Amino acid sequence: MINTINVHGGDYEHVLALSGVWNGIDIRYLIGRPNDIFVNMLNDRAYEVCEFSLSNYLMLKDRGAKWLHAIPIFPYRAFRHSTLYVRKDSSLREPADLHGKRIGVPDFSMTAAVWTRGILADQYGVNWSNLHWVVSGQQRFPDWHGVLIEQTTDNLEVELIMGRIDVLLTPATADDSKPASERKLRTLISDVEETETRYFQDFGVYPINHVVVVRDDALARLPGLPRALFDAYAEAKACAYRRQLGTTLMPWGAFYWRRVFAQFNGDPLPYGLNERNRRVIGQLAKYLLDQRLMATEPDIDALFVNPERDIADGRQSSPSRF
Repeated sequence: MINTINVHGGDYEHVLALSGVWNGIDIRYLIGRPNDIFVNMLNDRAYEVCEFSLSNYLMLKDRGAKWLHAIPIFPYRAFRHSTLYVRKDSSLREPADLHGKRIGVPDFSMTAAVWTRGILADQYGVNWSNLHWVVSGQQRFPDWHGVLIEQTTDNLEVELIMGRIDVLLTPATADDSKPASERKLRTLISDVEETETRYFQDFGVYPINHVVVVRDDALARLPGLPRALFDAYAEAKACAYRRQLGTTLMPWGAFYWRRVFAQFNGDPLPYGLNERNRRVIGQLAKYLLDQRLMATEPDIDALFVNPERDIADGRQSSPSRF
């Protein structure tokens, strides 16, 4: 008898080949908006397996949550120097100009915001506690433990355009989708790619944003699920690497592919608890502690379900698709 499990996550090239029978478990990948998936999991524990915010996972574990567990699979990473938006006519030209400014952020605890605040401190000497934070909408974690935060029901992008806040911290804006001549906003950092490349060279960190989590009842029902998930994600990623997706579509795609893979030693998205990933997770935990979103430093090994040592070390045995 083959057991079936639904996995909810984002629409990425490296998960296209994920669905199938892996180690006797029929994995079915269902695409959704990651932010919606996160909220549904937080509020209703809606999925047996899903992609999840890494910062929110660490925060839940810090608060004693035992109902979900992470597998060392990290399906989404992103540098965060492009998340700071200002008006086109703003006098702000670089992150060092942000001292004392009003910064809007949709969710104070989202991983993108945690990374950005940490980067501002480490790379630019701008401490998050010296900024005036404005949040909107329902917050995933409203317990801020003494952090001074202003809440608003207004749209933060409109607030920025109207000049009522100085900066907006968000992965993307509605303004981005407009023709360049009609845009009212710009990124605070003008040459994002160059800045992020320099950050990676200096700090050795490619920020992990999302992790795959499993509900405790799913682990009890399917003890072999962690191994099946790891194999499925690893082989789907390997398939995308072999195809070199994008190299035949985008001009200079093949050149860019070779350059990026050389920068990341052949694997921009490593899975498992290898040294690189431990360093990145530890850095995010440090930021969460500094930003008063966690109370204690976590044991990284205790955060993850690692059924075999080769997974914990970031190595792969030959996966079985049946």
